[in-house]
Amino acid sequence: GAFTGGVSPSMLKSIGIEYALAGHSERRTLFKESDEYINAQCRMLVENDMTVVLCIGETLEEFEKSLVDAVCEVQLKKNLAGVSAEDMSKVVIAYEPVWAIGTGKVATPEQAQFAHATIRTILDKMYGAEVADNTRILYGGSVSPDSVDGLLAKPDIDGALVGGASLQAESFGRIINFEDIAVVA
Repeated sequence: GAFTGGVSPSMLKSIGIEYALAGHSERRTLFKESDEYINAQCRMLVENDMTVVLCIGETLEEFEKSLVDAVCEVQLKKNLAGVSAEDMSKVVIAYEPVWAIGTGKVATPEQAQFAHATIRTILDKMYGAEVADNTRILYGGSVSPDSVDGLLAKPDIDGALVGGASLQAESFGRIINFEDIAVVA
């Protein structure tokens, strides 16, 4: 419909956009987007042959209570409900520890690897090993030129969802030239 300020997949596709974010922590917290709303976005984007970058991750309180795996599992199951194994080729997962976004804090490469391996295991349970192995999982918690090498060296971290560092050409250039996959928020 004609919703002021709203953007539809057909509008995005008409100007060549192929990827769209869903579930980013700012949208979850500031705009109170629910898991059900995020699921509807994911399904709509996939149905319109676009790639959805689904952002998931825990708050500082959840992290301190060792709930990383539980939070990621709930978000994946709720946000991907109704998305088939075949459609998972149109889904990229971005793990963004909320406690690290915009704070300058970054998960250690080991912490990030744990979360990414956990996400891959959850996807395996949901869709099988082939989908889990082929799904790109990005790290999105304040990636910087200083942290990119350690993070992207880990086996389950397939790239980076770059936020604030993308605003500075030198920083962003250093990050995107590490590997060939980087998605800008």
